[in-house]
Amino acid sequence: MADSAAKPVVVPPKRHHRSPAYPAISLSQAIKRAEEFYAKERRNPASFNAAAVHWGYKPTSSGALLAAAALKSYGLLDELETTSGGRTFKVSELGLRIVADKRPDSKEREAAIKEAALKPKIHAEIWRKYNGSLPSDTELSHRLDFDWHFNENSIPVFLKVLRDTISFAKLNNSDNISDGGEDSSQAGDDLDSGPKIGDYIQWESLGMLRLPEAKRLQGFSEDGQFAFVEGSDTGIPSSEIIPAEPPAHEAPKPPTLLRSGGRANMQHTGTPNTSDTAQQVRTALGVVSPSNAWTWTLSMPRNVKAELRIAGEVTKADIARLKKQIEFLEESFEDGTEQ
Repeated sequence: MADSAAKPVVVPPKRHHRSPAYPAISLSQAIKRAEEFYAKERRNPASFNAAAVHWGYKPTSSGALLAAAALKSYGLLDELETTSGGRTFKVSELGLRIVADKRPDSKEREAAIKEAALKPKIHAEIWRKYNGSLPSDTELSHRLDFDWHFNENSIPVFLKVLRDTISFAKLNNSDNISDGGEDSSQAGDDLDSGPKIGDYIQWESLGMLRLPEAKRLQGFSEDGQFAFVEGSDTGIPSSEIIPAEPPAHEAPKPPTLLRSGGRANMQHTGTPNTSDTAQQVRTALGVVSPSNAWTWTLSMPRNVKAELRIAGEVTKADIARLKKQIEFLEESFEDGTEQ
C-alpha cells in the first residue's frame, strides 16, 4: 500500500492548478538509486517491482514511484515498452556514464552529471531564464508561484531539490543546456484542462494503457505529482493520466422502463427534500463508499431490477438535470404501449 504521506487528498475547488512535474529527490540521491539498480541488474532491464525492492521499498510504495519518476526525469533510467503491461526499466546511456565510470576525477563523469542535473524540464527552464545565475529564494519563490504556477506548498521542497542538485553537479553560469537535452516529457499541466475529480481516466505510459479498464479519479497527492483512482492507494504519475470513457459495464444502457398506465413506475424510500444539504442526501440515499459514491435502488414492476448509481460531489442543479433526463426517457414511450 502507498505510504501514508501520499494518501489521496481531494483538491479544494479554489485550487486551479498543481505544480509542474519536478523530481522529488535531488540528483545525488537519484544517482545513489541508480547505483543500487545497476549493482543488481547491471545493463539488464528489470521490472518496477524489482527496482522497488532494490531501493528498499514495497512495489506499492509512493517512495518507489517517486524514485522511478525522478530517475527518469534526470535521464538515469529508461522505461522500456513491454507486452506484459508491467513497467520495465534499465539504466540509460547517460546513467551508465555516471554509475559505471569508477575513474577518480573523471571529466566524462562530471560532464554527465551536469547534463543529468539539467535534464528535468523545469530545471532547464529556470537555468535558461536566469542564464545560470539564480536569484534569491525569495525572488525565485515568487516567480515559481506566478510564472510557473507552482503550488505554494511545493515551492520549499522544490527549491531544496534544485539547490542541492546545482551544488552537487557543480554547475556554473558557463554550463549550457545541450539541444534537446531536457526532459520534454515532464511538462506541467493545468487541472482546468486535465481530468477532474470524479472523471474516468486511464494511465498511459510509453503509448500503452496500463489499467485493465478506466477508473474514476479520486484525488491527487499533496504535491500534485501522483493521481489516485478508486479502489487503489497506489499513485499514478499525474503527467501520465488521460481522460477516458467509462467501462462498458458502467456505461449508460438503453432504457428498459416498464410502464403502468402510461407512466414509469419508479419508487424509492427516503426521498430527500429539495432543501436538504448534500450530507442529508447522502444519508437518505445511503453512501456506499468514502469517495462520494452511492447506489439508489429503484422499485420496478414485474420483477425488473433498476439501480441508480451516483458518484462525485452532487449539487441541487445536478439532481434537477437528472430528473429531466429521466422525464425524457419516460416521454420517449408512447402512451399505452408496453415495452
